[in-house]
Amino acid sequence: MSTAQGTRIIYKPQGSRDEYFVYAYPEEVKKWRKDKSIPLTDVVQSFDIFEIFGGGNDGIAGRPSKQRLENTFGTSKNMDVLEIILEDGMIHNTGKETSGSFAAINETRGKGVATAENAMGIHN
Repeated sequence: MSTAQGTRIIYKPQGSRDEYFVYAYPEEVKKWRKDKSIPLTDVVQSFDIFEIFGGGNDGIAGRPSKQRLENTFGTSKNMDVLEIILEDGMIHNTGKETSGSFAAINETRGKGVATAENAMGIHN
């Protein structure tokens, strides 16, 4: 099992705003995609499947109903859905894996950014 920090593996059904995700170890997911003999206990942090209600980052995460899983994945069996998400989902890089450095997030926030010349709080 990996000791690395887990991250979300996000699955977005085609033609839908819905998002489903699981927490897994990114490097283990990459290995598992090539070698399915790796036990899922080494790949995922938990066997829970989550859905973002309302889609995107603004939605609320919760557990989907069996009916929603059945409608989206054609099955409500957790293990089958988990494998689909791991196989076809996107590994969401949160930027937390930046080994001591800071991730650049929205470096410029538009007009009025503080610089050495205007650091007194006066906006352009």
